[in-house]
Amino acid sequence: MSWGRLTTENYRGVRLPRVLGIVLALVAVLSTAAVAIGRGVEAAGWGALVGTLLVFLAGLIDDLYPVGPRGLRNHVRLLARGHVTTGVLKMTVVGACSVLVVALQPSRPLWIRVAGVVLVAACANVWNGLDVRPGRALKAFLVAGVCTVAVEWSLLPTLPGLLVLGTVPALYFDLRERAMLGDGGSNLLGFTAGLGLYLQLPGWGVGGAAVLAVALNVLADTVTFSRLIEAAAPLRWLDGLGRVRANG
Repeated sequence: MSWGRLTTENYRGVRLPRVLGIVLALVAVLSTAAVAIGRGVEAAGWGALVGTLLVFLAGLIDDLYPVGPRGLRNHVRLLARGHVTTGVLKMTVVGACSVLVVALQPSRPLWIRVAGVVLVAACANVWNGLDVRPGRALKAFLVAGVCTVAVEWSLLPTLPGLLVLGTVPALYFDLRERAMLGDGGSNLLGFTAGLGLYLQLPGWGVGGAAVLAVALNVLADTVTFSRLIEAAAPLRWLDGLGRVRANG
């Protein structure tokens, strides 16, 4: 593998290393180990770690060896024509891991579990769509993480480390345009956020969040998040907060 594949141009044409996802994956492992030592990790928690790492690896492969266009619609179109892209491989891994992690969590009614699978998988792709401007995906994860901080750590042991030791330092490097998340990092964050929401929300909330996540995927693939954010002043301000050249 050429290490040159780990670099790419950002939205301003600045060439940066896509290494923040690797750092977040290591933090997820360390966080799980710390929770295991401190209070213990249940089978669902170990499953969450495995799922997180597999999703990260699938995204990393898509970063290093991209085959096919960008955008969910375009990957699906190529698949319908018999062409398997790395994006399709990533979607398959994300879907399978979403089923795995939800199945291992404490029992809930079937419809909530199905909605949970949709939520986790859709969130992984939403965060991938957010990662087109410095800091955007990480800021969104901080918001989602704060909303799910009360989740039992033994069920999602990657969350505390990602929030405290992963996201904040990564945000600095991302905003200063010194490094990028890449698909591996953004998918990892979205997967974690989706699982956290599944564990935190009541049944109706899981269903509503799943519908919203799917709708956001549609918007990202058509209107694009950047256009939506630029159209709303509060979102535009938050999006540019801390960025080197918010209007660049």
